This record gives sequence, structure tokens and C-alpha cells, in this order.
Amino acid sequence: MFFLRRFIIAIVLIIASYFALTALHKHLDPNKHKPDEAREDARWIATSQHWLDRQACRWVGLCGLAHYHPDPAARSWSKKRAGQDVLLEHEEDLYGDRIDWEEIIGGGGGPSEWDGDERVLKDVPQFVLNHAPLVHLYSKEEFWPSDISEHLAHITPYLNHTKMNTTRPRHNVHNLHELNSGNQGRAMFMTSKDDVEQRPDWLGSSYNKPIPYPDEEEDEEEEVETYTEFTDEKSKEIEKEFWFDPDGFAPKQAPPLSPSFRSQSTRRPRLSEKKSLKQKRRIPALPGPGGYSPAPAHLVLVDKGHGILDAFWFYFYSYNLGTTVLNVRFGNHVGDWEHSLIRFVDGVPKAVFFSAHSGGLAYAYNGVEKGKGKGRENRPVLYSALGSHAMYATPGKHPYVLPFGLLADVTDKGPLWDPALNYVAYHYNTSITHNQDAKSMPNSLSISQMKDVLQPASCNPKAPMGWWWYKGHWGDKFYELGDERQWRFVGQYHYVNGPYGPRYKNLGRSKPCQSGDRCTILESIEEGKGRSWIGRRRRR
Repeated sequence: MFFLRRFIIAIVLIIASYFALTALHKHLDPNKHKPDEAREDARWIATSQHWLDRQACRWVGLCGLAHYHPDPAARSWSKKRAGQDVLLEHEEDLYGDRIDWEEIIGGGGGPSEWDGDERVLKDVPQFVLNHAPLVHLYSKEEFWPSDISEHLAHITPYLNHTKMNTTRPRHNVHNLHELNSGNQGRAMFMTSKDDVEQRPDWLGSSYNKPIPYPDEEEDEEEEVETYTEFTDEKSKEIEKEFWFDPDGFAPKQAPPLSPSFRSQSTRRPRLSEKKSLKQKRRIPALPGPGGYSPAPAHLVLVDKGHGILDAFWFYFYSYNLGTTVLNVRFGNHVGDWEHSLIRFVDGVPKAVFFSAHSGGLAYAYNGVEKGKGKGRENRPVLYSALGSHAMYATPGKHPYVLPFGLLADVTDKGPLWDPALNYVAYHYNTSITHNQDAKSMPNSLSISQMKDVLQPASCNPKAPMGWWWYKGHWGDKFYELGDERQWRFVGQYHYVNGPYGPRYKNLGRSKPCQSGDRCTILESIEEGKGRSWIGRRRRR
């Protein structure tokens, strides 16, 4: 009887804890819209072949116990599938024909008939590159930056869980938008050809690990500047109110600003500059420049008018390794887009946004850590979390959503990645949006409309654009309960849907923050240490 009573008490505690944690997560999570996974709950549960599993999932929330297994970050070589090809030759033709990487990723120039044409491609302003972010990847990271062109070589287009019938044998960065025809974006997924739990080499992309700086072993204490740009407090508030939210500021109050970025010079690079760009972007034979990764970042420039320019840096990874709660891993997915934003006013950086999951934090530019060493001075330093690649302003542990640090990202001073050494740049024209991840772009645009909205920068006139207009997910659809790789505890899935691409990250935002009504510009790192990525102050 004693043991029976203890058993019943244990069951009651488990059930109570489940409902309490589920309710707490829903209360704290700022992402209030119902996820796609939840919309398919009944059908998803029905895929399990085990009656007990289905009942436990419906009534207790313990789904997939029959096939639960540990999920380490990496598999040993002996356990990997035989015959995997390791793609180390990055001059390989991943677009369909052999290409000149120098031209695609940074050749510069364009047809001579562009001279004097209003459609001439615009430069990337030097002030954007002078203040480009530096990213500390985690020292024990298993999933490094990836090249989207290579990623596409290892996936197959699916509508939900059914393979799509396409006329092309393989889609690439140039023609990926063709998948949109007649399909809803929510139903399209890029499904891995390999079993991701076998950790194929392209999933981790270890060959894209940044090349170390000669002085990277030094781990000196960073001196953090404080936000002291303005001396007149009234002037400070007026100017900040304007650049912080230009769409919400009355035009008559706008301080005098220089002409919009659109009116700046659109000259093509001189021959010497082209050679310099080619040399800078060339895939190096080791040893190469410190901070270089063969996986290009994607720089998207959005002119907000009145001298305000938002520089979005997008970072792609082929895999997101979820975080663990009580040693159980949640939130894995194929494909991972992360980003940071630097807001400029008249060429002067004002704010930095660090994206993290469905939220993030914004800091005054002068309040964040800056790089040290030649070519890194006065550039903001970002920290990418282990597995999830969420962006933070400091190294250390970063709890979010659940209390007591049960769910947390971790960052450290691992390899330093310099995205400015290898990037593909675009100019994006979009209207200002409010307090949400904008998904209001028309379902179908003509080729001419696409060209008007998105244009390559002059440093890479042949940059592919088809990938940008793809409407679907960049990874697998979350696996069914009947799949032995899947389970769900406390409402959290082991595998979730792959993400949407960069154009769904609310690039037209008026405020620096990605979404939500609240957007606070933190003045210093010290102020940020008391806050989680959802913007609430943590208890210490």
C-alpha cells in the first residue's frame, strides 16, 4: 500500500508539473500565434501505431515514449552511414554549370550599358563594411555556417510529407522560386535526402569553420564603451525618438538629415577596387585571412528614408540543434536562418539588434562590445549560441522562457567569424511594417516586380535571387509521431518545422526590434545582462 501511494503521488506530480510548465511556457513565450505543429495535433497523434502511445499523448502529454532515445550533438565516425561524400571543394559547380566564384560572390562591375542608366546597381556603402559584425561561434559547436547552394544539393522539395513532382532534376539558388507556382508556402518543405540523425557531413559543414586569427588565442578582458554619444539630453531624446521609430515620428518634428541613401552615388567600382574585392573574397588556400569562412553571409540593405539605412546580416546553418531540458533535447530542425541588424543614420551606426529565437534584444551601438585587432576596431561583437545559433551580446548562459534556467542558450569566445570577408549583398525595397513578422508580400510577383523589389549590389551583379523568393520552409516538416526520431514532452517537440527564409524576418520594421509592441534600446551590456531575449528582466 505504501508503494502504491507513492506511485500515485508521483503520477499526480508528473501530471501537475506538465500542465504547470505548459501553461508557464505559453504565458512567457512572446510568440502568441498558434504554431503549425499545434494545428495538426490530432492528425499527428494518429500517426503512432501504438494505442498506449496515442492515449498517453492525448491525455498526459507524453508522446513517443516507446521510441525515446538520447540525441547527442554528433555521431562517431563508426556510426555514420557508409559512403557519405565530404564536399570540400567549394569551387564545385553547385549552380548547374561551372561558375567563377569571384564573379558570383564579389566580382563587381556589370554590363557597360548600365552607365548612366537609372537602374544601375548600387554600391555597398563603405560605412556598412567598416561596422560589419564579428561573430564568436561556440567553441564546441558541431553545426557551422553553411552555403545555401550546397544545402540545396542535399534536399528534395516536398509538399508536407509527399515528394513534389517537378520538371527539374534539382533546384538551385537561381530557380528555387519556381517551386512557388500553384503551391502554398506553408506546405512546402526542403526535406533532407539523408537521415539527419546519422549526422551527414554537409549537415555540420565543419569545412566552413572560420579560419583562426593569429591573435585569436589571446583572451583578454574586453573594455566595453558606454553610451555617451550625446551631451544635450533633450537633443539626444529627439534624435533617438526619430531614428528609433521613423514611421511613428511626425514629419514636422524630424531633425535635419542628409538625403536618403537612394540619392547617394551609384558609381561602379574602379578596376583596382574590383581586383581588391576579388582578392578579398577568393576562397583561400590555408593559411588564409583570419575570420574567413567559405560559407558566404547574406547582406541585405533596406533604405528607410531620411538617411536611415538598415543593414541586415543573415547567417545560414544547415541544422539547428535544439536545447535540452533535464537532459531531453527539444527543437531540432533542418535549416537555420539567423540575423543581426545594424541601423545607420547618415552613415553613423546607432543600434544593433541581436536575433534570438522568435525575439531578440536591441542595444545602442556604443554600448556593445567592439572587436580588437587590425580590421576589427569599432566593429560590434556578437555571440552565437551552441546549436541554436541565437545571437547574444555577451558570452555565458542565457536562460529564456522557462524559469530556473531550465531552458538556456550558451555562448563563449569560440572561433571568430568575419562575415565581411565573404558575403553576397542585395538592396531590398519594402514598405514599413508594424509589430509583426511581415508575411504580406503578394503570393505571386512577376519577374520585373521581383527585380524592382530586390536588386544585387554592384559588387556582385550576378548574385542569385531565386532563393530569396522561395515561399516555403528551408528544412524538413516536423516528423510524425509514428517516426522513431520524434517525441513530444511538455508540449515541446524533438523535431519542429524548418524555418522560413530571410524575407519573412520583417525587414520593413520601423523599430530596430524584429517584432512585438515593445522595443527597448539597451544602453550598455550591463543593462542587457538583466534581461532575457523576450525583453523581460530576469530574477537573479
